[in-house]
Amino acid sequence: MSTESSPESADTDESEDSPVEPSATNQQDAPTTDQSPDAETPPASEQDETDDPTSTGPPETFRAAIQSEPLKNILRALRATVDEARVKIDESGIRVRAVDPANVAMDDLDLSASAFESYDATPGVIGVDLDRLWDAVSLANKGDLVQLHLDTESRKLVVAVTGLEFQMACLNPATIRSEPTLPELELPASVTVERDTLRQGVKAADLIADHVGLRMDPDEEVFRIDAEGDTDSVDFRIDADDWEAVTPAEASSLFSLDYMKKIVRTTPAGTAVTIDFGTEFPAMLSYDLGDGDGSMTRMLAPRIET
Repeated sequence: MSTESSPESADTDESEDSPVEPSATNQQDAPTTDQSPDAETPPASEQDETDDPTSTGPPETFRAAIQSEPLKNILRALRATVDEARVKIDESGIRVRAVDPANVAMDDLDLSASAFESYDATPGVIGVDLDRLWDAVSLANKGDLVQLHLDTESRKLVVAVTGLEFQMACLNPATIRSEPTLPELELPASVTVERDTLRQGVKAADLIADHVGLRMDPDEEVFRIDAEGDTDSVDFRIDADDWEAVTPAEASSLFSLDYMKKIVRTTPAGTAVTIDFGTEFPAMLSYDLGDGDGSMTRMLAPRIET
């Protein structure tokens, strides 16, 4: 499991968690009666996708090679949310969608076959222990090629890099939590900023509080990252000089700073991140991988301000 500490829940007299407005939440999404009032709630519907019976088993063929750095960036991001995942494989590439155990953050990875140096696969799904995969991939140097191969007889994923061959037993996908359905949200506000600018605002918020606010006022033509502590406050303002694109709208939401820090820290430096958000709705932080050969969308549930 990831060595990063678990996020702390907020005091019940300060905030209450909800991924969407009550009108947009169905009964299935509501917390069960044994959940504490301040428990984090899912950023997406708990309704699991129905697996295609033809793709629930391992692929008959999976052999690929990829540069170590983009693979490391992907694993860093996924491991910030979960420690194991279902990896769906087909001829066009791989896809991973996973929600963290507290139902607060979700990652949606789509990696095209063109992101690989070589790629040959048939449809299927495998369960992967991300920490064990990271152990093998982390031994690769920058510029090294990582070769991946599924041994269909042993059901092991073979990871080869610079003379090292690591055989990792795959997990049974049925034992891994099914991926959630990505909700259809109408998020009015959108801004695209450099990851390093976003990180600066999050680091400032971390000086005084354990929650961070994302705000936009179309009349001010500014995107704000703010935080309030017991005695101090931070207001980090980003305007047209620092954003790459914007869709101005009235929007204001509060998020767990621990989760936001993990997301921002594991986003590759220099990446343009598009943030879509609303008022007391989840935030969607998305960015391209490499030269547009893939994408990562990271959803974070809000905390309702009271």
